[in-house]
Amino acid sequence: MMELSGIWAGFYRISVWVTRFAWLNMLWIAFTLLGLIFFGIMPATIAMFAVVRKWVLKEYDIPVFETFFKQYKSNFLRANLFGLVIYIIGYFLSVFLKYTGLMNHSSLYPVLLGIFVIAAFLYVMLVLYIAPVYVHYQLRFWQYIRYAVSIGAVNLHYSICAITVLAGIYFASLKFPGITLFFSFSVSAYLAMFIIHIGFSQLLKKQQEQLEQAPISTS
Repeated sequence: MMELSGIWAGFYRISVWVTRFAWLNMLWIAFTLLGLIFFGIMPATIAMFAVVRKWVLKEYDIPVFETFFKQYKSNFLRANLFGLVIYIIGYFLSVFLKYTGLMNHSSLYPVLLGIFVIAAFLYVMLVLYIAPVYVHYQLRFWQYIRYAVSIGAVNLHYSICAITVLAGIYFASLKFPGITLFFSFSVSAYLAMFIIHIGFSQLLKKQQEQLEQAPISTS
């Protein structure tokens, strides 16, 4: 078979990636619906991040469906436990905000509002990082939650960059609803994973530098 070259090779690579992202996006939607949305969204999200992490690591030839389905099935229970934790925390934050608003004439209002802002920030870090941390590290259940929050807060510039990119995709999806079915979720996951993985690499580099600079104790 004659190999493509030049502009045709470029078109071919673009078509391959368009197909990959569209296929992964539809898998995420289908398996979210398969879990009746509430029980499907977190397993499907973690499965999607497992796939895009492979792509970020330049493992391009993985079977998308097999990888996605394996991760969806094997992480179904734990992913839903993460989803439950996120839902419960979000619920308490909404209740806290409601009662904070009722106390807007109280001297405690600035304190309560400050507490809410800090808690909401940490909650956003949890939601943003839980899937990338889960597919990247091997930890215990509560360590995933702690790592997601702490890494997100430490890598604040990467977190802001990821949120900005995701917000841009969200508004583009509102303007062009057709891209939601084929690209919004998969492209969002890939770009978020790409940015967050840079943060992971920087943390690892800093840890290695600290180990190298640490004095060696002699006995």
